[in-house]
Amino acid sequence: MKFAVIGHPISHSLSPIMHSANFSNLSLNYTYEPLDIPIDEFHLLRDTITEKKLSGFNVTIPHKERIIPYLDEVDEQSKTVGAVNTVLIRDGKWIGYNTDGIGYVTGLKQIYDDLKNAYILILGAGGASKGIANELTKFVEPKLTIANRTMSRFEDWNLDINAISLNDAEKYLDEFDIVINTTPAGMDKNNDSVINLRNLSPHTLVSDIVYIPYKTPILLEAESKGNPIYNGLDMFVYQGAESFKIWTGEQPNIQIMKNTVLDKLKGDL
Repeated sequence: MKFAVIGHPISHSLSPIMHSANFSNLSLNYTYEPLDIPIDEFHLLRDTITEKKLSGFNVTIPHKERIIPYLDEVDEQSKTVGAVNTVLIRDGKWIGYNTDGIGYVTGLKQIYDDLKNAYILILGAGGASKGIANELTKFVEPKLTIANRTMSRFEDWNLDINAISLNDAEKYLDEFDIVINTTPAGMDKNNDSVINLRNLSPHTLVSDIVYIPYKTPILLEAESKGNPIYNGLDMFVYQGAESFKIWTGEQPNIQIMKNTVLDKLKGDL
């Protein structure tokens, strides 16, 4: 079986080494390659994927929403989120899934004992935020709070959440047990701080869905204040594990996948 990840640019993706390590560990003669698909060539995607004879593929930035019109079916999670990161090709049909939210929450449940009763603030209102919020509502009893700079981003949300501005998030920061940054702040040498952590409670877990850099500015600031922190590495690994299960129906070696990514990150430091 052959798999791939599509995006633009794609050379930085660690998905190929992560999935290849899992295939090797399970003695599976599968392949996984990066496919750089520029936006102006996206209309050729069907031909490209068919020519590669893929059984499935992952979708990353900037194509997670763009892929939807090309799919024959999408699962409920993808419909709610409005984005797809995993495609299964079965009997010529393209079926879309979104495993990002499941990936993040699977990891979070393992490091936060009382998730059910946690008061959670999510920063940002994009696709990643919506996917994580949608999954968290299955486990968390208090209503989630989502903060964004522009409130118009909430107009297409159909989840029962508290929508507030980033300014209000700063004011009421001490009311939350978990703060999750889903904005681009901190990525690609972007050192912007999405909010001021002045009012952060000492017990609050501060999380970022980014794992490159391993500690983003918001995590470094929270850590300097003595708060527990949690990055996006587990989200990346578990979303990949969910993709593998969708494609093959088999259980992946998650520890091998995680160790492979960690080793690569350490080697790049």
